[in-house]
Amino acid sequence: MTTARTLLIEDHGLPLHLSVYEHSPQAPVAIFIHGMTAHAGFYSDMIPGANFLQALAEAGLNILALDLQGHGRSGGARGRFTYAEAIRNIRRAVDFALGAYHDRIGITGSSMGGILAFYAALEDPRIRAAVCHNVLDLQDIRPVLYLRRHFLLVPLARAARPLQPIVGELPIPVRAFLEPSHVFEKPENRRRWLQDPLCVWSYRLKAWISMFLEPSDKPPVEAMTKPVRILVGEHDRILPADAHRAFAARLRSRNDLIIVPGAGHMLPLEYLETTVPLVAEWFHEHLHA
Repeated sequence: MTTARTLLIEDHGLPLHLSVYEHSPQAPVAIFIHGMTAHAGFYSDMIPGANFLQALAEAGLNILALDLQGHGRSGGARGRFTYAEAIRNIRRAVDFALGAYHDRIGITGSSMGGILAFYAALEDPRIRAAVCHNVLDLQDIRPVLYLRRHFLLVPLARAARPLQPIVGELPIPVRAFLEPSHVFEKPENRRRWLQDPLCVWSYRLKAWISMFLEPSDKPPVEAMTKPVRILVGEHDRILPADAHRAFAARLRSRNDLIIVPGAGHMLPLEYLETTVPLVAEWFHEHLHA
């Protein structure tokens, strides 16, 4: 059985927590990025018997699961980060992978982590392939706005952009933008998530703006040149399948969209046995020696 070791890397003086599941020194390396509120341990320890990271390692991958700054066991004020800082955190994980292993490096992630995995692969030439559970064009998030409160909160956040030096540190509850009942299908899993002491339940206003409402520092999705597999649940209510179809149709690189029948949002944990082979086979195909 593959077991985890943990270590710290550093980004501009901040410690970043890595959970490492090693299959073998020569196996492909996959950096994993967690979703909103979460951390690497969320995908290994939250649901008994559902260790997604270990399962990926046992499928033949070396897994480096990163806690982004302001999340989990990494440094930084809780919920304080920007898009540029998240991409920079991921670059540091790539630096570590190159030093510890080799250059056959891929990236994967879930929900917000899937979105960041896509952009990290687009921006970092050292990342050779990606598997993204969820994607989103961060230059235009309108196709995924669906809650009534989105149509009030998003314009207010946009209006606050010039006032960030004054109000940018204001904590905004994650529940303002994310409906918990749409994340997990099973109520017991949702309860475990809501009780996780390492999860972050509010993000600074500047984090929301930087991630989702500042198109100027995001490259166009059409610029992607790496092979990308996109995963989404058929009944994902947060980032729906139709938006993923439209996104995939814009890509010019080799890509593969898989819509998991009958599934909701949380593919890595509630559909682990389906998701793990889909991630592993893409990396074995595109990160071979």
